[in-house]
Amino acid sequence: MEGLGTEIDYSGRQRVSRIRRADCIGELALAYWLHSRVSGDSRSDRISGRLAGYVLDHFVCREPGPLFGMMRWTDEAWGVCYQDDAARALLPHLFRCLYEGTTERLKECEDVLLFLIRTTGTDGTRPSRTDNHLLTEEALERLRTTPGNLPSAHYNAYYYAALSVAYRLTGREQFRETAIKGLSSIMAVYPATRREQSQTQELCRLILPLSWLYAVTGSEEHREWLYRVAGDLQAFAHDSGAYVEWDEGYLAAMRHRAGEGESSLLARNGDPVADLLYSNNWLPLAWIQAYFVTGDRWFRQKWLETVRFFLGAQIVSPDSQIDGAWARALDVERMEVFGSPADSGWGPWAIESGWTVAEIAAGMLMGLLEDELLPLHAAVGHHQTKG
Repeated sequence: MEGLGTEIDYSGRQRVSRIRRADCIGELALAYWLHSRVSGDSRSDRISGRLAGYVLDHFVCREPGPLFGMMRWTDEAWGVCYQDDAARALLPHLFRCLYEGTTERLKECEDVLLFLIRTTGTDGTRPSRTDNHLLTEEALERLRTTPGNLPSAHYNAYYYAALSVAYRLTGREQFRETAIKGLSSIMAVYPATRREQSQTQELCRLILPLSWLYAVTGSEEHREWLYRVAGDLQAFAHDSGAYVEWDEGYLAAMRHRAGEGESSLLARNGDPVADLLYSNNWLPLAWIQAYFVTGDRWFRQKWLETVRFFLGAQIVSPDSQIDGAWARALDVERMEVFGSPADSGWGPWAIESGWTVAEIAAGMLMGLLEDELLPLHAAVGHHQTKG
């Protein structure tokens, strides 16, 4: 299930969103698998396998034709495909294939990525989503023969991360070429990317794909992109270890739709607000993967600082439903849960099972496996230091 919703009724009961989302289920599979590796818990390993299997068994279109391989967004939005959500549903299984040296169900992951590539523009970017009922032959032709014009990490970054990991596993050049093209389009306009929530979100979301782009190209330019974004992100660092919301020029789209549903948490640059749904939540996994790819302990230090923040931000409660979780956002000076009255879509006590809890937990657990996983990356190369 998706998690705890925004609404609280007259009796004080909070709505539980029972929607089954491919991304949330896939992300949870990674946390359970990593827990099994850290603890030796075979039950966590079985849960992980069943969650990943559920995504591939129930959310992928297998009907022959142009929609073959399309990953459905949720069990309710059956004809909708968001590429970044699909990628985050796949990445856990791709990481498992990478670190366990298996090809189990890898071909099915390839099918999903090939559908996304077939609906990606000539600039390597894909529109924010596709809807099956609109995908006529003419629409499909237009998607693959014209620019997507969406240089946005919010919508496309983890798509490129999944392509890069899949390239490492399969050697399929089309995966790497699309990742290079898409991230090149984003970095061509950086830092003025197409932002949804904030500039902070865009930077946090770029660390993992840029790390893996460098991993599969070894290009000095791509390494410089990674270090540029990681360095720029430090301008938003807070003493708590979090990165506060910031948006140079106030360009983020969600800032201009306050109160109409989902909205950015950012009122003014400099506010002590850390977003745990769209920004900081990506960093534990991103920092540790950047360290594994580059071998640079500066990234490991960033991972440690971020993890320390999350340990302080973790909810402690006698209610087992929220004990150990992380809420939507935090006021990093008060170290209290934060909510914006402009954001009626995500209230202060909303908690996503994927996106937030699974992403943070997985990043923590992956760092605990440093001794096991780092040598696997070192064997491939590209390890350099920041200096």
